[in-house]
Amino acid sequence: MRVDPVSWWRARSLSERVVAAVLAGSALLLAEVRFEHREVLGETWRAWLPLGYAALLLIGGGAALFRWRRGGRPVLAALFALAFVVGALGIWFHSGGHPLTHLVRVLSAWRLPPGQDGGMKIGSAPPVLAPADFWGLGAIGLIACLDDGADHSAVGPQRGPGHR
Repeated sequence: MRVDPVSWWRARSLSERVVAAVLAGSALLLAEVRFEHREVLGETWRAWLPLGYAALLLIGGGAALFRWRRGGRPVLAALFALAFVVGALGIWFHSGGHPLTHLVRVLSAWRLPPGQDGGMKIGSAPPVLAPADFWGLGAIGLIACLDDGADHSAVGPQRGPGHR
């Protein structure tokens, strides 16, 4: 049986569409993290955590999305909640166990005149807040999964009496 992708997409709820977009974003994040971690992957197991999580989210989340109405939604919620753990671990590892110290250093860039490095060489340390990207994906995904959808079961024009 062939399914028209446009019809299939239009039949999805707003929450399902948001989750699909977040999963697509996780695919881009997976590619970027793989590139940025290319050297350190041979040095430490910790560098594999975001890659493993993003791959799990992409594969497991994609399968759960297709089963949204049959138990996939809580699976996706659990996967998105795990993003907060992965992000926190990443910030911890990127900061060498001193996230507040490094956060102050990151925020101190706002005091520097444009064009000055403040004595910090670019690339000399991992970007401390980069793992917080996982928090963003997790938050958006959780919001979509926990939405009850009462006001918008499907996106698009509504037909029938009482709809404008």
